[in-house]
Amino acid sequence: MINVQLPEMTAQHVVTPLIRRPGPRTFWLLFAIEGVLIGGVLMLVLLFFLPSHTPVVSNSDYTIVRDAIWARLNGSVPDSLIEVAPGLTARASNLRGFALNGQTYYYYIEGRRGFDPLSRGVVDRSAIEIVLRDDDGPQPLVIYRLQQR
Repeated sequence: MINVQLPEMTAQHVVTPLIRRPGPRTFWLLFAIEGVLIGGVLMLVLLFFLPSHTPVVSNSDYTIVRDAIWARLNGSVPDSLIEVAPGLTARASNLRGFALNGQTYYYYIEGRRGFDPLSRGVVDRSAIEIVLRDDDGPQPLVIYRLQQR
């Protein structure tokens, strides 16, 4: 005789673990959070790679200033001399700069003593923006303007 034991086939209630599934509201919340994170990263990238300001003048304005400076340095255009210290004079354009289209441009010649704000130490190098460096003359001419803060 074979004695087979079968598990009882009674109506037992099987408890299944509770599984939470995200609904549409959770999906859209996560989608919005991801969009904000991607937008923040994009803003940081743009902040680091785009210039802090766009130029308000064209390159032709820089050449006008360069030509005016060389004309004054060569003596073809009169530029009054201002006494900086007893026995020491400087050109007025070197002290005061040139105004063009609402911007004031200053210059100095490398290798020479200058009386512009940078050469005198009135402003720091981090407070200027070099707009043109001209190596065509006997000595390099650097034209700059003060940054707007």
